[in-house]
Amino acid sequence: MRLVLLAASVVLAWGGLAHAQSYDTPEALLEAFYEPYFSGEFAEDDAVFRSERLNALYEADAQSTPAGEMGAIEFDPYVNGQDYELTDFAIGEPLIEGDTATVEVSFTNFSDPTELTYELVFEDGGWKIDDVASANPDNAYRLSEIFAEAQAAD
Repeated sequence: MRLVLLAASVVLAWGGLAHAQSYDTPEALLEAFYEPYFSGEFAEDDAVFRSERLNALYEADAQSTPAGEMGAIEFDPYVNGQDYELTDFAIGEPLIEGDTATVEVSFTNFSDPTELTYELVFEDGGWKIDDVASANPDNAYRLSEIFAEAQAAD
């Protein structure tokens, strides 16, 4: 019985370490971030992919949202929609300037071609998502501005 508990503990610890890993390249970060959209296996908390600044925006939104109500984000900004069925996924060549990078990600969601621009930062030994923007005329947004507008309305 002790051996089973020890084995289970080791597996859980390895899983936690794998999920908390650092991403050496912008491409590695975005590949890992989007993997659940294809496998359907989402972690309960994707904060490990986000910068301290972006995590603080999510946290402030959660704190200011009354229980049972929707916060500032009413759609999935990482697929630019409510639902997803991604195909033709591609990560562009990152433009790296010091500890920041800009990367274009493109895919088709159902039949809608989608392009998103990711702003990344290198912090705590790896690349993290700091912001994401869509220039889609039907739904142009910048994630950080959505949070800012919601805070200003409070």
